[in-house]
Amino acid sequence: MSLDRRTSLMILSALPGLGPVKIRKLDGLVPGGVDRLLDMNAEERHSWCSKPVVEELEHWQTFFDPEKVVSTLENMGADFITFEDEAYPDRLRHFGDRPIGLYRCRSDCRTPVRTLAIVGTRKPSAYGRRVTREFATELSRKGFSIVSGMAEGVDTEAHRSVLDIGGLTLAVLGGGLKRCYPASNRLLMEEIMESGGVWSEFPLWRRADRRSFPQRNRIVAGLSEAVLVIESGSTGGSLITARMASEQGKQVYVIPGRIDSPESTGCHALIRDGAQLVTSVEDILDDIDYLPGLLQATSEHRKAMPKPAERDYRPELEGVAEQIWNLLGDLGSARMDTLATGLEVPVAEVSRHVMELEVDGHVCRRLDGQYERV
Repeated sequence: MSLDRRTSLMILSALPGLGPVKIRKLDGLVPGGVDRLLDMNAEERHSWCSKPVVEELEHWQTFFDPEKVVSTLENMGADFITFEDEAYPDRLRHFGDRPIGLYRCRSDCRTPVRTLAIVGTRKPSAYGRRVTREFATELSRKGFSIVSGMAEGVDTEAHRSVLDIGGLTLAVLGGGLKRCYPASNRLLMEEIMESGGVWSEFPLWRRADRRSFPQRNRIVAGLSEAVLVIESGSTGGSLITARMASEQGKQVYVIPGRIDSPESTGCHALIRDGAQLVTSVEDILDDIDYLPGLLQATSEHRKAMPKPAERDYRPELEGVAEQIWNLLGDLGSARMDTLATGLEVPVAEVSRHVMELEVDGHVCRRLDGQYERV
């Protein structure tokens, strides 16, 4: 098949040795544009590229099959938009390392006017999950589209909460559109495709890895007017996203956590370094220059959104189970032996009731071995 400029840019961006900055630089230097590299012989390419890149260009078909990719995109209802297209997200246009192009599914999805990223740990506590649901739901009701990376944990909770009330959410993947990660989010991914769409910088079959996640995170930050971090350890992708947002001149909001929780160390470090502590959606709206007039285009369908069902946080319990529930309410969290001592009940009996409460979804076990209410 003949290669048009769009297809050529897809090919070039799939080559390991050519990143977006290098491709953009070559596009301004190579006569006729960077896509001319695909028509040159090796000697001509040596004038513009290093030896490893010349070798990749010599065998680019091993990295990219244009006919297969174009056919797959059509079957998925997806496409590839370049930085030259009108549909390319405006918020990314002025970044020097912006993607050369983005794969998107659906092909007609556009990035909304008002977007806010919600990110956090892959292993949130019950508190983290609840707060994520509350903030994602309320921000969606206020007219914001929620951006996240579709990872396990906070990302998944944010996407799901918005979808459950009919709001708009979009996902940016750390791999290609044909590599759902994690695989358990396949159905979630299909729902997001019909909402704000699923986006990726990477070739369709590229697996997510440690190199691709930071690249994904810069797009999450870039698409958003602000980033909200909900639970983060001392390392992780959410901290990278927050740093990138800060470098882009965007506000970073952080929800504080428990001082004894390892899932909160990153959040507290961000607050110490200047991120804004928030405890309610109103804190964000007061700071972010919330202008309802900008949201009229998306407000009509939100007026009919069903209100989320109120969660009954006091289940019908009796006996030792009720005592455990009440004590956890007083302590916040506790280990099995602490509960047994506090209630003056044998550890074995407490353990049995705690397991039943966990199975019923009333309490959960944290990574540090303590139990807390859900």
